[in-house]
Amino acid sequence: MLELIFAAALMDTVIAPSDFETVYVHEWGVVTFTEENVVFGANPFTDPDSDALLPYQWEEPVARAPIVYFYGVPFTGTFTVSVHSGNFIETVPFPDNLVSTSPMPPQQSYNAVWEISETTLNEEYLVGEYSSVSSDLLKIWRKPPSFVLTFNDGSREKFVYYECVLVPSSEDDFYPVLLQENGSVLDPDYRGPAMWFVKDGETVVMDRIMGNDPLQGIITPDGPQNIYPGILCDWAGGTMKSEELVSMWDTWESWIFDGSWSGDTLLVFPLPERTIERMTSIVLQTHDYRNVEYSRFYLGILSY
Repeated sequence: MLELIFAAALMDTVIAPSDFETVYVHEWGVVTFTEENVVFGANPFTDPDSDALLPYQWEEPVARAPIVYFYGVPFTGTFTVSVHSGNFIETVPFPDNLVSTSPMPPQQSYNAVWEISETTLNEEYLVGEYSSVSSDLLKIWRKPPSFVLTFNDGSREKFVYYECVLVPSSEDDFYPVLLQENGSVLDPDYRGPAMWFVKDGETVVMDRIMGNDPLQGIITPDGPQNIYPGILCDWAGGTMKSEELVSMWDTWESWIFDGSWSGDTLLVFPLPERTIERMTSIVLQTHDYRNVEYSRFYLGILSY
């Protein structure tokens, strides 16, 4: 029965019908919390304790990042990602411009800008692998039916992705996570949705789900293990495509269940929109002034 419920949830993740004047920009990502760093990314295998790379060191990328897809009416234009307090450590493709917006050191903030010269649905000539992205991850990230983007250097890809290290200015910049001297903790007053995973010997199991969810208290370690994309669909509230959320879960599933994370308990929860906007912002400016609508969905992952 649970499998049927979440199959229906996936089918019911409906985006409003596209009109012929609008470009839809969808982005998913994950923020992982450790005692030393906060890394905003999509790749679970990035070392969260690695040093940030300065822009002149980007010849050897070391990480992968939030995924941005484009739908709707074809367009040409300029896409900008702004990191408000932190630094990019990876991008694909490499941006046309990388501009520091820091008023003064040691504060860091950057804009990365990509010029998009064409959008099509033709997936011919996409590369099979990048130096920083495996063919397996590319297959997962290219599943959504998004536009193929052509960039100024002639490269083509179905998404833009980036990763950055974030530098908080206060302990609650990443609510509901609080940054304290002894590490990151979930706000004790948080009552929103979350999945709890625990280590059980050499395996990892779902312990429970919390929040305003019809399955609260029903999920157990002995329950079905194929319902997680449906949970993400419920959390996203119809703002994302099902294929995007399946890709999101497929990216992180093996990392969650192999238990390589520190501690014995792993919390996975959606981040509020206001938290996301404090970290980064995205803007698409089309050359013909099309209407642009944005959907951004992020998970926080905290272990202890």
